[in-house]
Amino acid sequence: MTNVKMSSYSQPGAKRQKLRTEHVDYFQAIDKIQYNNMAAASDTASYRYYNSAERIHSKTMEEWLKYSVSFSEFRNNGSDAHGRPTLSRQWDDNTDSVENHKRCVKALFDFCVKTGIKYWTAFDSDLIPHSDNIEENKTYFDEMVECVQECSQRSHVKLLWIAPDLHSHPRYASGAFTSNDAATFAHAATQIKRCLEMSQRMNAECFLLWPYREGYDNVYHADVGREIKLFAKLMKITAEYKDRLNYRCQLLMMPYYNSNMHTNDGCTYNSWQHRQWRETEMINMYMWDVTSCLYFLKHYNLDRYYKVCSPPGHHMYMANVYNMLGGVFVTNAVDQCDSRRLTLMMKLIVEQGTPLPGGINLKLSPRRDGDLRDYVTTYVKYVDAMARALRFACSLISEQILSKHLQQRYVSYYSGFGSRLVSSDVSMEECEEYLKKSQGSRGDATPSQGEHLELTLQRYLDTCDRI
Repeated sequence: MTNVKMSSYSQPGAKRQKLRTEHVDYFQAIDKIQYNNMAAASDTASYRYYNSAERIHSKTMEEWLKYSVSFSEFRNNGSDAHGRPTLSRQWDDNTDSVENHKRCVKALFDFCVKTGIKYWTAFDSDLIPHSDNIEENKTYFDEMVECVQECSQRSHVKLLWIAPDLHSHPRYASGAFTSNDAATFAHAATQIKRCLEMSQRMNAECFLLWPYREGYDNVYHADVGREIKLFAKLMKITAEYKDRLNYRCQLLMMPYYNSNMHTNDGCTYNSWQHRQWRETEMINMYMWDVTSCLYFLKHYNLDRYYKVCSPPGHHMYMANVYNMLGGVFVTNAVDQCDSRRLTLMMKLIVEQGTPLPGGINLKLSPRRDGDLRDYVTTYVKYVDAMARALRFACSLISEQILSKHLQQRYVSYYSGFGSRLVSSDVSMEECEEYLKKSQGSRGDATPSQGEHLELTLQRYLDTCDRI
């Protein structure tokens, strides 16, 4: 069997003279954000809870939290579904030139240095100009890799993951993984291949796939079975090519999540949800939540390659049950004041024993009416909120505030018949026999004490002085 010949994309391009330009600090008016647990309430230019080097529960806070800045959101210009761009950045001239992309990358690294965040993430389309010419793309990739390597050496900020943009080009209007056109599938596979090679050269720790447009509008208009198999095929050949590159990174999958998230009072987090509702009415997504994604991965034996990224809450709990949680992403839609939600998120991560490979990706968009200082403050707000939640979580674990309740609630499964139910095979006849023997112990359902525990947890979070 002949060896597979590696594409020239996996190797740096021809030797070119490096033209080093003088570095411009676009955030020179903003001091680096430092830890100061005595900071006044009005001091929003420091962290009160996030001390990156502090060891907590055997690891540093930086290791547990593993924050990353999303380059896609960093380049947000303030436009939305109903408004034009409102933000003008000194480094961004809004052109699709190589030089403009480089300036934006350098500004991102400066931003990471100012906030003390050690990782960043990006889509390939964020990094290079659009081109359908293979040779042009290779040149753009080579130039951007050199730029990123230079910035990384200077700032010690690393690339956490890069993802191929398989949703914005018109050719992917009907999907990339599941397109009815074989040429479109080949385009998607080639784009993933190039992106993997670029990711390896930039030493990214993970590689993300986001199947945003994979779905069907009407079952009579789509061969759903065929499309699902095509989906699995592209996922499989992606993993196989990564192995042939001898690239040791964690493959991540981010299902499509309906953003119609509700608060307790029934209001949506976002004011632009009508457009999203209409989209989900028209398109049936193949990867619409974590459970459908997990079944897909396990059915096609892809779970040995991929882990799942999810938002905080139910989806990450389900991924964790199957040992498939790879990362968490946090958007502006997440309420940073919801200490309970964030604490339970961090408790789950700490109880896993190891930080998530995909960390916590901060997909935070700037305010349409904000300036650079305001944008930095947005990150201070979320970084501190999750650092505070980490401290809460470690206290809960150490003091067994929740574990004692769970042990008591499931006490019947720790011995006797209940223990055998969990640890060995039990037949229907044995269940019936056990029921006959325990006639006298039957009664009403055991009180859950849910309200008691909920108030206990809230009071603990309100008054905890160990953070």
